[in-house]
Formats: sequence, structure tokens, C-alpha cells
Amino acid sequence: MLDAATAAGATTAANQTPIERRRRLSQAALEVANQKVRRAYSPIVIAGAVRLADFVLLSLVGIALYLGYVVRFRDFHWEYVAAISA
Repeated sequence: MLDAATAAGATTAANQTPIERRRRLSQAALEVANQKVRRAYSPIVIAGAVRLADFVLLSLVGIALYLGYVVRFRDFHWEYVAAISA
């Protein structure tokens, strides 16, 4: 009995013309939708770039201080540059 009701409902729905449920956009909405949009960057990408810039600047300051103060009194050693970067 349930199968017959389902089949009857399916044939009725198949015979009807599809009703368009979405609305058409106005001319102003179409103009806005067709505008080109600038490329957006994810906040995660921006945060990563800021962290990278922070790392580079702090490393450069540390290396400059090492070269300015320590190398005068001691010989230059690459281990210190690696330690500053780490």
C-alpha cells in the first residue's frame, strides 16, 4: 500500500513542470555581481608572512650585534650566527 502511494506521488511530480524557486537578480545586483574583485589573502597567510618577517628582522639585529661587539674582541665563528638564527 505504501509503495502504491509513493509511486503515485512520483508520477504526479514527474508530470508537473518544474517551478523555478529562485528569484531573478535585478540589473543593479547583476552589475555588482559582475564586478572584478581583488585577490584576498587568508589571515593565516598574512600571519605567517608577519612571523617570517619578524624572524628575519630579529636574526639580522642579532647578527649585527654579534658582528659589532663580539667580533672585535674574538674571532668570527659561524656557530654563533647559527645560534642567533636558531
